[in-house]
Amino acid sequence: MIRAYDLKADGTLTNMRVFHNFYPGRSGDGMSIDVKGNLYVAAGLHRRRGTSETLDTRPGIHIFAPSGKLLKLISIPEDLVTNCAFGGPDLKTLYVTAGKTLFKVRTDVEGTHR
Repeated sequence: MIRAYDLKADGTLTNMRVFHNFYPGRSGDGMSIDVKGNLYVAAGLHRRRGTSETLDTRPGIHIFAPSGKLLKLISIPEDLVTNCAFGGPDLKTLYVTAGKTLFKVRTDVEGTHR
């Protein structure tokens, strides 16, 4: 599950809420954010791996609006999608690690470099 909090000026967190719950499927692993505040989350499996995780979460990069609404899924054909990060000269290339493979996907929105 991904949780969201409000960040106070003194650095303390308040107002914990569930941003998205992947349960019972494989939850999010690596994440990245774009300049519009959309969250890109690597999650899901193509096949079970002997854990309590199910195949209920579609494997790929799940793109969420700041409100928590799922905007898009970028399907990844390799199992065990683990991370994503923006790169390239214009920060519109999303690099995705999955299994033993590195994928690159062009996006319409520039990523952040933080």
